[in-house]
Amino acid sequence: MHSLRVYGSMIRASIISRMQYRADFLMGILGVFVLNGATLGTTWVLLQRFENLNGWTFWEIVFLYNLWLLGHSFRAIFFRQVSMLDDYIVQGTFDSFLTRPASPLVQFLGREVHYLGVGDLILSSTMLTLAYQNLGLNWSLGMFGWFALIVPASTAVEVSLVLMLSTIAFKTTRSRAIVQAATQFSFNLVQQYPLDMFGRGVKAIVTFVLPFAFMNYYPSLLLLGKWDKAGGYPILAYASPAVALILCILAYFVWRWGIRHYQSTGS
Repeated sequence: MHSLRVYGSMIRASIISRMQYRADFLMGILGVFVLNGATLGTTWVLLQRFENLNGWTFWEIVFLYNLWLLGHSFRAIFFRQVSMLDDYIVQGTFDSFLTRPASPLVQFLGREVHYLGVGDLILSSTMLTLAYQNLGLNWSLGMFGWFALIVPASTAVEVSLVLMLSTIAFKTTRSRAIVQAATQFSFNLVQQYPLDMFGRGVKAIVTFVLPFAFMNYYPSLLLLGKWDKAGGYPILAYASPAVALILCILAYFVWRWGIRHYQSTGS
């Protein structure tokens, strides 16, 4: 409870600090709309040439992409600094987390709130609503409850994976390159396009090694009723919350390992 109170206090302070620069806030959100709009525009142009991508229609791909973007938006708002751990270590600012009477992990996670993620949140919510309507979906109350569970699970999957990769910096002082390589691999393949378009090797990597597919692809098989794409393993469509919990536990122990091996740079 003490850690939760510390985290809440840090988040409130960060929000107040960010809102002092409202023009920057609005311009940042506009930039997010333009960037993600361009991504969706590329998909639309592609599907003007082909009616579908391996059985996925335009609005199904819109749903797939924005389900990822919705989970990613909360990571972008509250946990963007996770990928910047190496900067804290190189600059010596991480040392301050070790001298205060609170968990270093809680202090680090509550360090900043990033407003750019608000644009992702607004856009993804809007596009998911449009996709739901255009696909003629008619979810039960239980399915809406499952969707509400998938979103935080999606966020937890991304945060946990990025945190574990970033923790390499405790030994090497730099981890940004590997974090960016992993997230770009995920973004360029798993999040923009249906995973069943790719070979078994890629599918195995994003299912068992870097399981980003549990952010949007596998949950979409259930939410869109595309069981034929499950490849004989329909259980994977239900696995995102369990995968998120396992990754959170792993990330915590990897963080503990990193702390034990941390040596200050003296900056």
